[in-house]
Amino acid sequence: MTRYLIDIRLMGPVKRQIEKLSRNLEERFRLGNQLAVPHITLVGPFYTEHEDRLSEDFSRICQEQQGVPNYDVGGYGVFPATRVVFVTVTPDHALRKFRFRLAQAIAPYCTLREYDRDNLDDFRFHATLAMKLDWLTFQRVRWYIRNCEPVIHRYHPIRATLLKNSRIVCEYDFLQERMLSPTQAMSRATFMRDLAIIRAWESGEQESAP
Repeated sequence: MTRYLIDIRLMGPVKRQIEKLSRNLEERFRLGNQLAVPHITLVGPFYTEHEDRLSEDFSRICQEQQGVPNYDVGGYGVFPATRVVFVTVTPDHALRKFRFRLAQAIAPYCTLREYDRDNLDDFRFHATLAMKLDWLTFQRVRWYIRNCEPVIHRYHPIRATLLKNSRIVCEYDFLQERMLSPTQAMSRATFMRDLAIIRAWESGEQESAP
């Protein structure tokens, strides 16, 4: 069955920090395929028979978004019931609203889970490190991360991605304010344009700071 997911693909320093932590977990606990590719889930995984409608709604809500949503990363947390270990993510109001609008738009024709239907403030944003752990490994990893340095770099969610069976269907670039094809999303040219925009944005922010 085809599986869809809408997420924020982590890039830059925060991605490198999380990947380094994942490598440390693999070396210590031999987690293998229980490690997760760094990302922030917005909606899903879910199923639908209406991919065209899904793509249209995803594109529309992305293009209606005013400004670039932001988030902070920091310490670590766990979901004991599902034995998931994650990096905590603190979204701003714009990102909370964006996720909520996405979930509401596709709920009538997609098989969303209960947590996808959480209201604006209850949804728990996170970046999964490891999942589907057995009980003993979960407890060992849970104890280990208590002493790990937090992921402290603040980074902007440059792109929201619609995935189909882990492959990019399309990706919206908030900084460039345009939808990208899979080829464009993975291209170095697009990445370099994003970096240039980020540097200009950060320079303007610093100059305007009191």
